[in-house]
Amino acid sequence: MTSNSRVMAAKPSLRPGDRVVVAGGRGFVGSHIVRALIHYGCDTHVLGPRMECDLLADVAGKVGFIDCGIEEADAVRAALTRLGPAAVVSCAAFGAGGEGLMRAGERNADLAFLINVDGMRRLLAAASEAGVGQLVWTSSTTVYGDPANYRQARVDESAIKRPATLYGLTKHLAEEVAEFVARRDGFPVIGLRLPLVLGPGLWYRGAAAVLADMIAAARPGNRHELAFHNQAIDLMDVHDVAAAVLCTLRHGGALASTYNINGFTARATEIAALLGDQVPGFEVKFVEQAAQYLFPLIDDTLFRRDTGFLPKTDLKQFIVDTLRARSNKS
Repeated sequence: MTSNSRVMAAKPSLRPGDRVVVAGGRGFVGSHIVRALIHYGCDTHVLGPRMECDLLADVAGKVGFIDCGIEEADAVRAALTRLGPAAVVSCAAFGAGGEGLMRAGERNADLAFLINVDGMRRLLAAASEAGVGQLVWTSSTTVYGDPANYRQARVDESAIKRPATLYGLTKHLAEEVAEFVARRDGFPVIGLRLPLVLGPGLWYRGAAAVLADMIAAARPGNRHELAFHNQAIDLMDVHDVAAAVLCTLRHGGALASTYNINGFTARATEIAALLGDQVPGFEVKFVEQAAQYLFPLIDDTLFRRDTGFLPKTDLKQFIVDTLRARSNKS
């Protein structure tokens, strides 16, 4: 597996009023990116199949919809040619049955490759043909695989990619496709490797959902049992992910083809302890389990240096904000 070749491509800066198409904009991360773009003043359109849950109901009337998947080459090409967007964002990935993306990939490799790899290739071709100025997409730190493969405490973009899951493999291959297009055609394609993402709208049952369940259970006098590993993991507030994507779009000039991004690092017991501090009488019974998958902690220095981005939310702030939002709704 190759390391990031650091392909650099010059690109324009996104401005208010520009048109943007967000593939996968109906999903967890994508819906937050859509809101960030609307708030910034962009003419925002969502490309992707309909979902059972409507995560964009609050912005109804402020966004356009293209009801097709990125693997549908002709429909995607026609939509991008018709709309002529200044930028495309892709958060599209195969998921099914409410499972996490890694589990879904293991259960249906054909669809995972069709959407995550070939869909990415087709989207890049359509965007390039339509004269799109830049494409920003969400990759994953799962491209790195088992932490035992790395000597560094935190891995940067020069580290060898050795995915241990099929989902990580598809993201690795999509990165190779994106870097090839950036190198061959000079088309600005920037991939952001996401860690585990937390926040409102999380609908699938991956590892993040286990931690989200504990946070949701944090009420005075409640007792919650958490069966999870206690290894340090990288996490990021979904609002910070959306802000990182917008920061990348707004950056004018050359950027690398792939970056690590991160919010904060924590163990499950640290999250439980902070919840206990914030919610009187809330207790967590922690049942330590071996991790099914672990990934190395990542170094996001290059992204912060090249773009000036700084996440707003650390672990404590995430807990405080989440509990406050819940209180405001009740």
